[in-house]
Amino acid sequence: MDSFIIQFIVNSIFPWLIFSGLVYVCSSYITKHDNTSPGIWWSALIASFLPFIPLSLGTINIPIPDFDYISSSLQSAQIVKQASITHVSLQKIDLISTALIVGYFGFTCLKLVKLLLVWQKLKSLTRSSELINELSTSKVKIVISSQNHSPFVIGITTAYVVLPDYFSSLNKDQQGILIQHELTHITNKDHITILLWRILSIVLWINPFVKKMEWQFIRAMEHRCDRHTICRFNLNKHDYAKALLQSLKKSIQFSNNNPVAQFNSAVLCADDYKARLSNIASPSSKSKLALTFKFSLMILVIFSLHTFLKDPAMTGKLTWQHPLNSHTISSTFRSISKVRGYKPHRGIDYVAQRGSPVLSAADGVIVISGNKTLHSNYGNTVLIQHKSGYQTLYAHLESSDAKVGSWVKAGQVIGIIGDTGKTTGVHLHFEVIKDNQRVDPSLVLVTKS
Repeated sequence: MDSFIIQFIVNSIFPWLIFSGLVYVCSSYITKHDNTSPGIWWSALIASFLPFIPLSLGTINIPIPDFDYISSSLQSAQIVKQASITHVSLQKIDLISTALIVGYFGFTCLKLVKLLLVWQKLKSLTRSSELINELSTSKVKIVISSQNHSPFVIGITTAYVVLPDYFSSLNKDQQGILIQHELTHITNKDHITILLWRILSIVLWINPFVKKMEWQFIRAMEHRCDRHTICRFNLNKHDYAKALLQSLKKSIQFSNNNPVAQFNSAVLCADDYKARLSNIASPSSKSKLALTFKFSLMILVIFSLHTFLKDPAMTGKLTWQHPLNSHTISSTFRSISKVRGYKPHRGIDYVAQRGSPVLSAADGVIVISGNKTLHSNYGNTVLIQHKSGYQTLYAHLESSDAKVGSWVKAGQVIGIIGDTGKTTGVHLHFEVIKDNQRVDPSLVLVTKS
């Protein structure tokens, strides 16, 4: 469970899925009777990534300890690079993690290839369609195909309005309405936006709420397009609704996976068309400012709840404990001894039986683990970064399975007591560092929170 991918799934993906679900459900609720603002769903998508914002440990600047604390052969840049690793481990990725990576990228590539094939199929249909010269411009081309599909817009640099075969059987007013609707899509860049949403929903396929947000965006986009088309071309609402119904009756809908702006989107159901016709007849008069306020308040409440429920190592006070359960203390902080050349002791020495487990004194992140980073006198050493600028150091360990970048809880085993490095016997040398200054560990360990 210490591999990067497993930690990333547990610490980031799961909270993201839960948070995205809450954002989607709440956004759907507040737009239930007024889903006419596509921007809300862009905001919802962006807001769903809020759990990835680091709240505490991610903003800590891990200091460079003074040079008598580090092997003189070590470049300071190397220690900064290693100590700056926080939530992730760049070391060992196990077989399960590799399978997850390959599976994710393999499935994503497969879905992208399918999207490309659909795009090419639609482009082929467009190229084989008949051009209406009198309505086309250098930026917009209008063509009529030989199939009875929903009218749609496709293209990036040049937009193509692709009309169905039944277009010629409509009266002039209805023909104009279909074309004007698609031209409004082009004005709003909806054909490009739909393609972008489709790519995002494929890349983020592990989150089903992204696809649901895309469909809600399409619903809101069509409501907006109806409203803008009627206002822009000063159309009769009854005639516009009638043209919509005629197109709906005659069209054979494409799959809802098509990355195009369609007059009759396959994403829409019967209830959606009822709501669409209602909005055409009686446009919503609700204030967009009120909707924006509700959405912002919703995001604030959800994110505050998410922050409150996160690991107390991120949001609460540090809870300290001794690094050994059963021990005696052989040397206290700042004690003087001939063994240390009469220099003040910079930590506490704990004595316990060989093989006793060494525990993390508080929640934090492993930033150093091994016997090569710090001075050889320390032997096998673990350095943990905590919040509020605290670090703890555990030296002379017999062994340690702690991996750089992994999270540890207070009381979690990080190694085995030993006598590696320069030592007179089996013991644990324990230091507490606050903003690059040694502090008396006994003052911290008696703190209750």
